[in-house]
Amino acid sequence: MELKVGDTFKCPEGHKAKIVWVSEDKKAVAVRCPQKHLKKVVKVPDYTRPDLRYRHRPSKEREIYVENMVFLIKI
Repeated sequence: MELKVGDTFKCPEGHKAKIVWVSEDKKAVAVRCPQKHLKKVVKVPDYTRPDLRYRHRPSKEREIYVENMVFLIKI
């Protein structure tokens, strides 16, 4: 199967993605997926709950998503 830049390929989460790079030895491809993917989880202060101590606030986790993430995939 010959892969070229611009063809569709599945990202690791199963969405349709577009090939943006193919290695010279044809063993790896980079695909850009237009769907949202989880980038990281960060802790942020939770202002809805009362303070714990002086300058200390309870925290909660917030997920950060990104669109058009590029994945490098070995074939």
